[in-house]
Amino acid sequence: MPIPDENTAWPPKPWDDAYKTYAENEAWYLGDTAALERMYTADRQAQATHTRHGKSMRGGLVGAASLMFWGRPVPANENRTRIHVPAAADLATLSSDLVFAEPPEVILDAGTKKGAQERLDLIANSEDAHATYNTMGELKAALGAVVITTMWDTTVADHAWLQVNAADVVIPTFRHGHLVECTMWTAFSDGQTIYRHLEHHEVGSIEHALFRGTANNLGKRVPLQERPETEPYAALVNADSRILTGIDRLTASYNPNMPTRAWRKKGVLAYTGRSDFAGLHPLFDSLDETFSSWMRDLRQGAGRILVPDAMLDYLGPGMGASFDMGREVFAGLNTPGDPSKVALDKVQFDIRVEQHERTAFALYREILRAAGYSQSAWGDYSGGGQGGTQTATEVDDRNKASERTRDKKILYDKAAIARQASVALELDGKLFAGKGGGRFDQPVVTFPDVSQEDPEKLARTLSLLDAAGAISVWEKVARANPDWDDTQIKTEVGRIREDRGTAPDPAAFTGDGEDENEAAPGQFEN
Repeated sequence: MPIPDENTAWPPKPWDDAYKTYAENEAWYLGDTAALERMYTADRQAQATHTRHGKSMRGGLVGAASLMFWGRPVPANENRTRIHVPAAADLATLSSDLVFAEPPEVILDAGTKKGAQERLDLIANSEDAHATYNTMGELKAALGAVVITTMWDTTVADHAWLQVNAADVVIPTFRHGHLVECTMWTAFSDGQTIYRHLEHHEVGSIEHALFRGTANNLGKRVPLQERPETEPYAALVNADSRILTGIDRLTASYNPNMPTRAWRKKGVLAYTGRSDFAGLHPLFDSLDETFSSWMRDLRQGAGRILVPDAMLDYLGPGMGASFDMGREVFAGLNTPGDPSKVALDKVQFDIRVEQHERTAFALYREILRAAGYSQSAWGDYSGGGQGGTQTATEVDDRNKASERTRDKKILYDKAAIARQASVALELDGKLFAGKGGGRFDQPVVTFPDVSQEDPEKLARTLSLLDAAGAISVWEKVARANPDWDDTQIKTEVGRIREDRGTAPDPAAFTGDGEDENEAAPGQFEN
């Protein structure tokens, strides 16, 4: 989709439907309870009347089923407890941690000219790049997709870099499932007036446009100088309001989270991604209702003392009365008809801790299961009602769910990162000539086998392999230190042998095997 005409509805069809889902997912991700109340109250009002056999009816099963906890009205003058549990935000963080806690490596072919890998390291392997990947992991999980773009500013950095934009600020154009154009946008509010900066990426150029409109209409196109946020672009664009990239590739790559389900029959929306929250909104809502009920029990469980009027101190006309808990002497407190008794009573409701906890744990488990993660991902909730003892094999099998989901997600990450890192390296070669950048074969993106592998589990595995005689010292050190190169591994193997007093003849020692004749990986001869 090129830059739209003036006074176009925003967001344009069919993306208006997608943006409603993005807004709902964002509200859960941010924990914006005010937005949740607005959305679900509007849904409740819209569904309060439905048609059955041609007759309009109110309420009924359809109306009741549509009521979300955050959309239920609170009666006037009632202080109802409502607690939000950030399960959605935790789910997005979990996804990012599983994929990017140990960052990927973006590597060029070994035969690439000197200096190219150093430039690529600045673009895609630096700490800034790793932070960008972590952000990307959360936004993908929450909103279903991101777009990775190539950025540059010679006054900010001496190299190009990667940037991510979430799906809710992107209007992509697909052809046969591949991104061919992309428009990102940013909104600036000025009272009732909404300014939107549109940045349209196409092969060979990036067009910038500024519109002044309303909440639902793009409005009129105005000069970039009209807003301080877009004024710097005015000096960079040509007469057509474009920045020419000088390369024949798109400076944006679409990176979905998982394949969509709900939109697979809706034209271009079928190529968008699926949020980790898809289908989980009622569970998030029920979890909030469970904790709200728990907190209500806690508040109501505080003891209350009922006393006769004679024990109250009146504060004057219209001021009510109070009871002094520290008072020692009271007069005139005998109950009429029974002078031996004083009418005091207490009220204290039960706090149903176990019932609420079991319900919450069940909801947590179902959220994790439906999102494709292991029950242990947020701590082991099996105590919330699952009896029996599990074997180590069963526990390990159960924990495989997160790894399987991670493996599926990184397929998309590898493709998008490799494609855009290659574009950024080519642009870097044009912008910073002579520093090593340029167009090369697409790099390979490698993720660690297991993100944040449990050290205790790894130690048990290595111990079992060692007892079976199925692993060398070299391989044990390499498995325990996956980020080490061959030189570091060789040095550590030598230290281990020295500590054990089994160091071989230095002249014959290759630094990797159980004896001097054992070769390191890649050193075998025919």
